[in-house]
Amino acid sequence: MKNIQIRKIVAFLFIAAMFLATSCNEDDNLSGPPTFSKISPLKELGATISDGDMGDWVAIQGENLETVQTIMFNDVSVDMQEVYYENNVLYMQIPVVMPKEVSNKVKLVTESGEIEFNFSVNIPNLKLTGMFNEYTQAGDTLKMYGDFFKLYEVDKTNTVVSFNGVEQPVIQAGNNFLTVKVPVNVEQNLKLTVINKKYNVSAACPGYYQDRQFLITNFDDKAYTGSDGAKYVGAWTNPKPISGKYIFLNVGNEGSGWSYLMSASAPYTSDMKDHPDKYEVKFELNMLIPIMKTEFYIYNYWNHNPAKITAADLVVQNLGTWQTVKIPLERIIPLNFTGNKGYIGSFNIRIQSPAGEPVSMGWDNFRVSLKD
Repeated sequence: MKNIQIRKIVAFLFIAAMFLATSCNEDDNLSGPPTFSKISPLKELGATISDGDMGDWVAIQGENLETVQTIMFNDVSVDMQEVYYENNVLYMQIPVVMPKEVSNKVKLVTESGEIEFNFSVNIPNLKLTGMFNEYTQAGDTLKMYGDFFKLYEVDKTNTVVSFNGVEQPVIQAGNNFLTVKVPVNVEQNLKLTVINKKYNVSAACPGYYQDRQFLITNFDDKAYTGSDGAKYVGAWTNPKPISGKYIFLNVGNEGSGWSYLMSASAPYTSDMKDHPDKYEVKFELNMLIPIMKTEFYIYNYWNHNPAKITAADLVVQNLGTWQTVKIPLERIIPLNFTGNKGYIGSFNIRIQSPAGEPVSMGWDNFRVSLKD
């Protein structure tokens, strides 16, 4: 009987000891309430910031952050699968999601408690960067580029493009592009505006739709009158014209030799000559065959050094499609030009296509435009 009692007492003491040991271990592993020290840029942990842009990578520093369950910027939750913790620092990206309510605070919840601290998220403006083809014709689909279209939930139900007051609904939109149908009887020299009615914001598109302000030639009502390269100008049908005549350069494997694509006077203003960095030359290009070694030289006067234009300057998204191409005017009129600016007044393009590389491309609507 005594032996049974002793064994029971020993067993009880053993179980009690195990319970106390387990409790101690659990207490040792349990973190205290979270504390906040600062938010830093990802690559500058020693710095402190009080605001950041959507999409920025930041580091939240403090103590007892290892059991974090929820992080919210304003009322937008961070995807916890994308959060990384190390040595009392949480690394994450500020969500690119529009908040319903702006509190200018960050809330952090752990297993042991929660904290809230001040931090402002900068909401980017709806942004437009340009048109794929500024001379898209009435009735055709115009593609425009920009950013934050998904953030503002741009779609055909809430967003329109204004052609000088004539509103057309968006057809399709991604994060950095949208498409719209150009209305009939549209005017030229228009600034286009995208209007998002859900968030009551708008953005003007750089450039002008069918810009004619400093038109060099469009081969139609602003006809090309030069003799050099006149054989290339015509009412060609392949590729399909934007409108009327255009230059069609078609060179076989024999190469072009020394010849001119065009030679025209240009409406350079005094401001263009003094501040060419404020301007750019634009034209529409339709490349049927990709080029590698073919070069073009643009002269502002016959005996001035020309700008060399290579395949890298004539990158197109799709072969056989008209696309607006830009060349900075400072490439043609150098910023450090020391000659007589009074002579500057030409826009001459010389071709240099080597043997073995065929060339087939259309050019239209040469113009000088003020950068936005």
